[in-house]
Amino acid sequence: MGYSEILCRICGVSFNINRYRTDQEPPSAALGESLSLDPDRCPDKGGCYFINSSLPPDEQIKHNPSDIQETDLDEDGWTHVAGPDCGNNGAYNGHRISLEAMRGCNTFQCLVYKPEDWTSQTNDEDFESKGKYFLSGLGDDMPSRDIDWPSVFPHRHDVDAPRADECIWNEDEADECAMPFHPTCLEIYKRVSLQRNGVVDIEGLTLWWRREGTYEDFHQFPRDQAVIDAQEQWWSHDLGNEYLAANPCFIPGFQSLLQSCQDSDTKDFEPAGTAIPTQASTNDPFAKLPPEIRHSILVHLDFKDIANLRLTSRIFLQLPNPVMYELTIRNTPWLYEAWTSMPLSFWATTTQKELEEKWESTYDVLRSANPSIPVDQLSRTETNWLKLQVEISRNWSKLLGLRNRRRIWKDCEEILNRVDKIQAQDKTT
Repeated sequence: MGYSEILCRICGVSFNINRYRTDQEPPSAALGESLSLDPDRCPDKGGCYFINSSLPPDEQIKHNPSDIQETDLDEDGWTHVAGPDCGNNGAYNGHRISLEAMRGCNTFQCLVYKPEDWTSQTNDEDFESKGKYFLSGLGDDMPSRDIDWPSVFPHRHDVDAPRADECIWNEDEADECAMPFHPTCLEIYKRVSLQRNGVVDIEGLTLWWRREGTYEDFHQFPRDQAVIDAQEQWWSHDLGNEYLAANPCFIPGFQSLLQSCQDSDTKDFEPAGTAIPTQASTNDPFAKLPPEIRHSILVHLDFKDIANLRLTSRIFLQLPNPVMYELTIRNTPWLYEAWTSMPLSFWATTTQKELEEKWESTYDVLRSANPSIPVDQLSRTETNWLKLQVEISRNWSKLLGLRNRRRIWKDCEEILNRVDKIQAQDKTT
């Protein structure tokens, strides 16, 4: 069979993501183990180099890619250090995404079918006690499906190696299979489900997996093109698609951006660089419309259209903050801080390695009620919603995790569309 990656069932991304460190970072900033240390893939003047990290630090020499032969790399211990322009797809370039932004990208968890003798534990989530599936512990090392099942920690409900696979290869063995996902992806799914149905529907998620569980089903799912392009035998870390590995829940710099938009005076914000006439034009047709009609127009536009409208009509220079809130909820529901304070699960905040280290000290991760992480919901009246959208737009290229959140949100919406179709079909049969 050969190497065959197991992918996140929710978002379609690998659990074996690599990162090349930069020259300014310690060796610990590298992530994963690239299988394609090919100097020919490095640009001539990209600033890359190779070192033999198996040697003592004072004996390590920087080798330019042009000085390296492929046979040299047959020896163990060689490390690639990325320059700013390196596009080697064996790992994401550390100049383009920080280690902090990638936190948890290789951590996975599984939904496991409950056996008949299953009993509840103190730290079970509500859906585990009531539904057909429970959560496994966390894993940081997902092997190829032709090697072995992954190990997880803690061994929740006595499961230490779930039979993880995004595909169900034999329907007769479906109850023995476990659905793998990034814990942060499950948090996004919960919020899509809550926003859409008013409840968190894990049963719908597992129903979809069971009913559309084949290899063909998985690869025919309409995903972001960047994900489709990367789903090779080994994950292709394509230049420009670093956001696929960014944490969608814990985003560097995002909380400070949100806080900067907390302003009790929401009337005076005007984005820099706008060139709007100081006087309303006598030919402005919008000025003749009653406020109710103008409101109806605004709530049916997206933010790009509104930005253009503000440039052409003075009457829309000062947009009512409640209208901007409505638009935020409708056009960017993935900005969940705007509408819910549902806490993030403990499992989305840590890794297998961290839990094992705590276990070796004093923390009992099996019996303790694991604390959730609060989410500060933005004030509906004291948030400057226009400013928030402008700041997100200005910083979009830096907010890789938010871009990834939007992508995963779209996938989760499609999952729920399919759940609806499956349930509707079941009612007619």
